[in-house]
Amino acid sequence: MKTLLATILLCVLWPSGAMAEDTGGKAILDFSRPPNQLYSARLAKLDGENVNAPITKTSFWVEPGVHEITVAAAITDPMQVGTISRRQKEDQGDVTIEVEAGKRYKIAARVLDERGGWEPVVWKIEDVK
Repeated sequence: MKTLLATILLCVLWPSGAMAEDTGGKAILDFSRPPNQLYSARLAKLDGENVNAPITKTSFWVEPGVHEITVAAAITDPMQVGTISRRQKEDQGDVTIEVEAGKRYKIAARVLDERGGWEPVVWKIEDVK
């Protein structure tokens, strides 16, 4: 009976320990909803590779270090509709980001001017809980 119980506990607890090892020492690129003065963005490319993820996926685990990311902005402000062309709203922005293990980097798009210029920004860095 004790052996059965130990085997069950091992089977239940072992995957969660393995999961922690897989994500331990990594950082998160987070594209969840930004504050009102910024616009939503999504990850299009990571280190030159297309990111084939559902549009609803907002968090991506990455190794610590320097990464080249390509971000697509979702600029939907009614005040900007007449001034930003459709092409500019769909343009992608490239940025190099250095990430540390155990950190979450919240990323969004910031409009720079009325002509439609924008840039990807890291608006918050926090510890991964």
